[in-house]
Amino acid sequence: MDVKRPVKRLASRRRERVAPAVDLDLYGDEVIEDSTAAFAQIRDAGPVVWLPRQRMWAMGRFEDVRAALRDDELFVSGYGVAANPITNVAARKTTLFSDDETHVTRRRVLMRSLGAQALAPIAGRLDAEAEAIVARLVGRGEFDAARDFSSGLPLEVVADLVGVRVPAERLLSWGTISFDVLGPLNRRGLEAFPSSLGMLAYTQRLNRSRVVPGSWAASVFDAADRGEIDKTEARNMVIDFIAPSLDTTILASTYMLRLLAENPDAWQRIRRDPALIPAAVVESVRLSSPIRGFTRRLSRDAEVAGVRMRAGERAVLLIGAANMDERQFAEPARFDLDRPPGGNLGWGNGPHTCVGIHLAKLEMAALLRALVAQVETIELAGPPTRIRNNTLQGIGSLPVRLVRSSAGK
Repeated sequence: MDVKRPVKRLASRRRERVAPAVDLDLYGDEVIEDSTAAFAQIRDAGPVVWLPRQRMWAMGRFEDVRAALRDDELFVSGYGVAANPITNVAARKTTLFSDDETHVTRRRVLMRSLGAQALAPIAGRLDAEAEAIVARLVGRGEFDAARDFSSGLPLEVVADLVGVRVPAERLLSWGTISFDVLGPLNRRGLEAFPSSLGMLAYTQRLNRSRVVPGSWAASVFDAADRGEIDKTEARNMVIDFIAPSLDTTILASTYMLRLLAENPDAWQRIRRDPALIPAAVVESVRLSSPIRGFTRRLSRDAEVAGVRMRAGERAVLLIGAANMDERQFAEPARFDLDRPPGGNLGWGNGPHTCVGIHLAKLEMAALLRALVAQVETIELAGPPTRIRNNTLQGIGSLPVRLVRSSAGK
């Protein structure tokens, strides 16, 4: 698929500088379904490029995206991280849409549930459920990896831990639409808004009696009772448990299974040496990059990589493009278990590093341990079907077969 458009030099009376302009629709159907060519074009055009169709800046090179993610004084989130003004107003009480001490406080509240130490007690439950998932699938023939393999832990364990009295499938639907409305007001964004408003209306009715005692949702009301946050923040922050806990991990886990099927030598290395499991998880997240990118608003005039950017303008920080930057990664499309750990932006970077990072690693590692114990080979049974979402990217359906190992009988 060819999505290339002319790369021009932008110079106008409104902008007293010259900058690369890339004439493509970052949220168009073709680019949404497979951003590979568009991301490469943006990286090749320059460290900072102008997208005239979206009327915002884009950054796609690893070093520049990482630097922007770390510079929360210049690239701020408090005015929203969406590519449309409605979402940026509606979600302003969430952790993702905050800066400075407000962000630190909200994040501290969430990490009491999502930090590595807080999650340690659920590791055994995740392992047991992962073993059961793989046992149901191994040797049964073709199945859909996204539905039958990757969704099990988020829907059976994580949705229960969130603690809102809503079916897990509805939580997953809410997570998906919450990412769609982070894009522009295109067809996908507009179609997602009614459900997004329904989710917001639901959270505004929440109180302690409407959530499960001792759950993650209850923990934000505990923080409100202590005066750390207000009640409106507590209600909106329940959304912060839904988005990082479901869709992104499902997408990363599905892509991980695909990578293991396509790289049988790497899979056999993991079987022989399970100490490689953490590396496989991190490399899978780099290659899948479930989050294409978020926008940030410029807090002041600044020169970034030689380009003069104005206060109030927006830049989309393309995590998915940065993770495939050949300036940072040798053979970036290759699944490499020997890459240095921690060298990618799949969970973001800086103050807004994903609050669900520890949970995602636990879930994906549990699935890998279950595969190692029971599965000899992983086979693709058909081509993948990719999702179309303004902010998420990845595989929505993947036919797979698992062949039982002799040790797993």
